[in-house]
Amino acid sequence: MNAERAFAGALLAVSVFLSVLVIRPFFTYVALAVLLAYTLFPLQRRLSPRFVAALGPRFGPRASAIVLMVASTVLFVLPFVLLLRVVVQQALAVVEGVQSGAIDVGFVGEFFESDLGQEVVAAAQSGVGEVFQGTIGVLGGASNVAVGVTVLGFLLYYLLVGGESIVAWFRKVTPLAHHVQDELIADLDRLTYAVLITTGVIAVVQAVLTGIALAVLGFSNVVFWTVVAVVLGILPFVGSMFIWGPAALYLLATGSVLPGAGLLLYGFGVVNLTDNYLRPVVGGRSANLNPAILVLGIFGGLGVFGFTGIFVGPIVLGFTRTLAVVVAREYA
Repeated sequence: MNAERAFAGALLAVSVFLSVLVIRPFFTYVALAVLLAYTLFPLQRRLSPRFVAALGPRFGPRASAIVLMVASTVLFVLPFVLLLRVVVQQALAVVEGVQSGAIDVGFVGEFFESDLGQEVVAAAQSGVGEVFQGTIGVLGGASNVAVGVTVLGFLLYYLLVGGESIVAWFRKVTPLAHHVQDELIADLDRLTYAVLITTGVIAVVQAVLTGIALAVLGFSNVVFWTVVAVVLGILPFVGSMFIWGPAALYLLATGSVLPGAGLLLYGFGVVNLTDNYLRPVVGGRSANLNPAILVLGIFGGLGVFGFTGIFVGPIVLGFTRTLAVVVAREYA
């Protein structure tokens, strides 16, 4: 019996290792599918009974998942394409302005050549660089993107259709007490919600507040800078400050002391403080996600998993912490 268990355990370990090798090239798309399924599943749970009543228990959940995927794709892709067009146009306008001299960036170069500027660049380079490198890696080739999107679509579909059965299967094969499983699943749910929803909401809110300030102060290409602020807002301690900070320095350097000082006060007093206010409100204090775990998880996840590591890293560290507490309490 012991030899049989040892062989079964070794066989399972080899199978898991090989499965990881198979999934690894498409980990970003798999992670996106899981995160999207988590986000869309509450809607699937509400829509599915209506389709079941019309089409039956076999085809109802499938039709609901397809309709939900198509609707969410349309609602996301169309605004994204329109926004991307505006962003590209305004980005080209910024480049032309710099080349023609209409936008003076000399003071920015002097700042980044200073010791303080070099330290700021070194602090932000790793995080921002990993985001863009991860994005470029995902979009490395048209064929890879096509295969990845196909994997994402199929996986998202089956997660929406059979998400509850997958969770039930894991609970059945996991040799843990039911109350331990309940605690772990509940904590994983809180962590995922806190990291996924809170990070996105805070990034968008800070970017919108930054865009409003730039528009009021008369800056051009506001939409472009707002979108950039959303990307930067995902990273802790970087955020939209790398948009409104240089803008304030530009105003001060060009003699607009009052608007520049006002933008600095607005940035530190309003934009940055939204993180402290919204994180417990949106994510919930019940998630109990330590800021140190969040920061380490984001930057460590970027290095290991690429762009999706921004969300996966903190979830992994937070869940590991919870698992260690539960194991020490129940089985030590």
